[in-house]
Amino acid sequence: MSENINPIELLKEEMEHDDVAIRVNAIHRLKTIVVLTGGETFKNQILPYLEGLIKKEDDEVLFAIAEELGNVSSMLHGGYTIILPALETLASVEETVVRDAAVKSLQTVSGLMNDSEVQNHFIPLVLRLAGGDWFTSRVSSVNLMYGIYQRAGPLKEKIRQKFIELCSEETPMIRRAIASKIGHLAMYVEKEIVVGEFIPIFKQLSSDEQDSVRVLCLDSLNLLEKILTKDENRTHSLPIIIAATEDKSWRIRLALAKNFSQLAEALGKEITDTSLIQIFTTLLKDGENDVRNGAVISFSAFIHNISTEKLQVLVPQIQTLARDKYGPVRTAICDVICGIARMLNKDVVMQKIFPLLLELVEDSVPDVKIAAMKSFITMGEVFGPEILSPLMSHCKGLIEDKKWRIRLAVFETLKSLTTTFKNLDTHTKVIEPLFILAFKDRAQVIREFAVGSVPSLVSSFPSEWVIGSFVPKLIDGLNKDNTYLFKITSLNALKSVALSLSPDVVNDKIAPAILKATKDSVANVRFVALRILKALTVLNHSSLNQQVKSALNELVNDPDKDVQYFAFEALQA
Repeated sequence: MSENINPIELLKEEMEHDDVAIRVNAIHRLKTIVVLTGGETFKNQILPYLEGLIKKEDDEVLFAIAEELGNVSSMLHGGYTIILPALETLASVEETVVRDAAVKSLQTVSGLMNDSEVQNHFIPLVLRLAGGDWFTSRVSSVNLMYGIYQRAGPLKEKIRQKFIELCSEETPMIRRAIASKIGHLAMYVEKEIVVGEFIPIFKQLSSDEQDSVRVLCLDSLNLLEKILTKDENRTHSLPIIIAATEDKSWRIRLALAKNFSQLAEALGKEITDTSLIQIFTTLLKDGENDVRNGAVISFSAFIHNISTEKLQVLVPQIQTLARDKYGPVRTAICDVICGIARMLNKDVVMQKIFPLLLELVEDSVPDVKIAAMKSFITMGEVFGPEILSPLMSHCKGLIEDKKWRIRLAVFETLKSLTTTFKNLDTHTKVIEPLFILAFKDRAQVIREFAVGSVPSLVSSFPSEWVIGSFVPKLIDGLNKDNTYLFKITSLNALKSVALSLSPDVVNDKIAPAILKATKDSVANVRFVALRILKALTVLNHSSLNQQVKSALNELVNDPDKDVQYFAFEALQA
C-alpha cells in the first residue's frame, strides 16, 4: 500500500459508497488495517467509527462488522473489553445471522480474557442481554451462558437463576434457545442442581405447546442422559422418549427417530432391551414416510446397543421394511442388513435376510438397486463365495441396465468380492467373464473404474493367470474392437499390468501389442500408445528402447499434429 494512502481514510471513503458489496469488502479488510495502524489507533479512531456505523448500516455490513470484531480481538493484546459494547449492540439486533455472528465473536473474546475480566466485564454483559427489553438480546444471552459458566466464580448462581427465569418466557424464540442449550449448560453444572432444577425445567419444555421447542429438547436429551445414572435415566429420560413416540407432531417423532441410537447408547443395553425396542418398533411402523426413514437410518447404529437375542425380534420388521412403499426406506434398510448380517446366526441371515437383498437388487428405484448390490460386498466378507450362486444371475441382467450408476455398482461389487475371496477358480469361472465387460462399457466412468481395478486384480492372483489369461484378453480386445475408446481402455489397462511385471515379460507379452497400436488408423489410439511406450522405457526396459525409437521416428512424420508432437517429445526425452 502506498505511503500516501491513509488506511483509515480509505476505509471511510469506501464506507460512503452506495454499493453494499464494496462496503462489506471494506469491513473485511479491517484486520489488515489494524496491522498497519496498530491497536491504539483501532481503539481511538476505528472503533468509534464502527460504533457509529452500527446505528445506520445494512444487515450485510453489520454481519461483516460482527465477524471482523472477533477476528481483530486477538490483536488487541489485553484490551479486549473495548470491543464488548459494540458486540453487545450487535447481539441485540433483529437479524438472526448478525446476532449469531456477534455471539460467536463474543465467545472468541471471552476465551481471550482472564477470569477476572470475565467476571467483571463479560458476565455483566451477558446478564444485561438477558434482561433486555427485546427477545433478541435474551436469545443471545442464552447462547453465551454455557460457555462462561465454569469461569463465573461467585456469579454462577446469578447465571443459573437468569437461565431458569428465561425458561418461562412467553416468547417461543427464547424457549427454543433454552431448549437447545440446556444440555450444554448442564454439562458444567453440579449434578444435584441438574437433577433438582434443570430436569423439571426440561420436562416442562419437552411438553411445550411449540413443536419446535420439543424438537430441540430431544437434541439436548442426549447430553442430559450422559450426566444421569441408569436409574435416573429410567425415571426422567424414558418417559420423555415414550411421550415423543406418541407425539401428534411428526417432526417430534422424526427428531426422536434420528436421535434414537444415541439415546439408546446413553441409556445402556439393559434399558434398551427391556424398554426401547418396542418404542423403536413403533417408529419403524410410523405412518409418516420421513419418520420411518429416519428410524431406519438410526437402525444401523441402534443394533449395536441391543443384545443378539433381542435383535432377532426385529427381523420380521426388517422384512417388512424391505418391502416398504417408500423408496428411501428400502435404500436405508440395505445398510441395516449389512450390520445385522455380522451379528446374527448364519442360518437366520441366509434364510430370512439374504433373500431380501435379492429382491431389492431388482427394485424399480435405482438407488435401492445400487444400495442392495453394494450390500453383497459385506455379505461376501461374512459368508464367502457361497453367495455367488444366487447373485450372479442378477448381475448378468444388471450389467445391461440403461443406467450407468447401476452397472458401475455391479462392477464395483464384483471387483470387491473377487479381491476379498482371492480364489482363482472362482474368479475365472464365475466373476471374470462378467467383470471383463467393464472394459467395453459405453460409460467412460466405468471403463476408468475397470482400468483402476487392474492393480488390485493383478496383486490378488498368481502371475501365471495375469500373463496367461488376463493379458491375452486385453490384447484380444485391443486387436478386435472397432471402437477407438475401447482400444484406449485396453491400452491403459495393459500399461497398468506392465507396471507390475518384469521387463522381460513386458517385452515379450505386452510391448508388441502396444507397438502395433502405434500404427492404428485412429490418431487418438496412436498417441495414447506412444505415450505408454514412453512410460515403459522410463522403467528401464532397455531392450525395448530400440523398438520404441524406431516407432517414434515413424510417428514424427505422422499426418496428425498431436501424434507428431508427442512423438517428438518422447524422442527428446
